[in-house]
Amino acid sequence: MTRFMAACLFFVLLVLAGCAGGGGLQLLPSSRTAEAELWELPADAFPSQRLYRVNYQGPEGKASFKLTLYVVAEGHYRMEAADTLGRRAWSLGVEPGREAVFLDHRNELYCTASGGAEQSFLPIAHLPLGQLPQLILGRIPARPATELAQGEGKVSFKDASGQLWNAEAVGGELSWWSLIQDGEAVAWWRRMDERRVFSDRRGGQQVTWREQVRERLVRDLLPLKTPDDYREGACGGAMASNG
Repeated sequence: MTRFMAACLFFVLLVLAGCAGGGGLQLLPSSRTAEAELWELPADAFPSQRLYRVNYQGPEGKASFKLTLYVVAEGHYRMEAADTLGRRAWSLGVEPGREAVFLDHRNELYCTASGGAEQSFLPIAHLPLGQLPQLILGRIPARPATELAQGEGKVSFKDASGQLWNAEAVGGELSWWSLIQDGEAVAWWRRMDERRVFSDRRGGQQVTWREQVRERLVRDLLPLKTPDDYREGACGGAMASNG
């Protein structure tokens, strides 16, 4: 067992133990406390551009790629993926009130999708497109629809679809979160030094990433345009292009 696998196994056991123990959480009304902002992008997230090195393993296989994330505001961002040689792999543009645009540069295909619908064509996570920046930037990728249970840095809530989320923050910074179904963690995220680790048992995915560059975004982010010679496809299946 590698050190990475051992660390992930330790984290899973830690999360499950925390879920079983309860930790003395108390129900508190949802409000804009430090915990209540754990699902929101931090103030320095926009406008910004960030470069990440990503390692992905899932049903499609393994991939290592560079990911550039441009964030303008909540729900308005762009992702650009390239392989380790710098060749463009795919692009994703998400804007409020518009369909998300996905470009598969290797196969010269494009597709459009709702930003709120859960997707399975990106080699990052099977989450709604609008929640991907929260995942990458270390926030909980869901908003509370119920009262919060809080105590000793831990928070627990259900989202609008009734899913249960548990999390812990230290000094106002998120340490980990987990998505619980039938009393078990089915997806989880953890901060591990400079790395971030996301695992999803449902999709058989494990993703690790490390931020390499962070800069302020000083130019306007224009809408992602589809090249005239790209053919339209469905978001999924052949569109699932690894970096």
